[in-house]
Amino acid sequence: MKAPDFAGASQEALAFLQDRLGLDLWLITRADDADWVVLASADRGLGVREGDVFHWADSLCSRMLRGEGPRVAPRVAEVPALADAPIVRQLGIASYVGAPLVDAEGRFFGTLCGLGRNPQPDALVREQGLVEVFADMLSGLLSAELHSSALEREADVARSGLLADELTGLANRRGLEQALATEEERCRRYGASACIVEIELDGRKPAPGDASARAARDALIARAAHALRHIVRKPDTLARIEDDRFVVLGVECTTAEALALMRRLEQGLLGADAPSALGMAMRNRSTGLAETLERAQAAMEEHRDARARDLLPPTP
Repeated sequence: MKAPDFAGASQEALAFLQDRLGLDLWLITRADDADWVVLASADRGLGVREGDVFHWADSLCSRMLRGEGPRVAPRVAEVPALADAPIVRQLGIASYVGAPLVDAEGRFFGTLCGLGRNPQPDALVREQGLVEVFADMLSGLLSAELHSSALEREADVARSGLLADELTGLANRRGLEQALATEEERCRRYGASACIVEIELDGRKPAPGDASARAARDALIARAAHALRHIVRKPDTLARIEDDRFVVLGVECTTAEALALMRRLEQGLLGADAPSALGMAMRNRSTGLAETLERAQAAMEEHRDARARDLLPPTP
């Protein structure tokens, strides 16, 4: 019999807890940057589904994790730190149970929680140990899967390099497309964030037949590729998708980390004497990485056009 994976075990745990403890909504969530992402749900009438996203700061779990409220609150209205949480008003919550999920390094990942529309008897408090047992079990499965996923991602990055252009050895457009597809599946499964940075080198493309200009341009492209390769992180994907365009797929990164990555890329290119236009976009959880690539390209083109206007001589 095949052992359950994290997704399967999550659904089984939520169904059991709902049958045992009641409460209208049981969730497995991920807290990612400012988002509170629903990975699995057992819902009786609140309309919360897998893939829904709330503000982490609005949740009862965020306050529980900060030590402002208990892990079990049979009557949320009696706990001031919980009672004024925005999600209480948003979903009409009157009772709460929560426990943290962690990864193999003990880093906080998200929560297992139950939310009810009606107050509960004090006996609910005695079930805290049971909920924490399930949270520990799910954390163990999660840690194993995240480790396996990290190894799979490294293998995917290596495979994307097999679909490479001759000049730089980087992944080509097909390699990037494969990386986007596999990373999108991971983002949906684990509620992860990601970013895309698109880069276009400055300067004109050489005219057909101009061998000297072509050689100079190829040297610039190779120099830029070398600089970029030494900046991107090991699990990220770096691809050359057109003659003078590169794309970086940054995985498991917050908005602040993505902006820091783009600054490093820009500075690295300047240091390699390869000034460029750059555009960055964060993955939108509802539309995915394919649309993110389009927004990154639009941001890069906007940056390119703005820089071109700045370089124009003033009108007499």
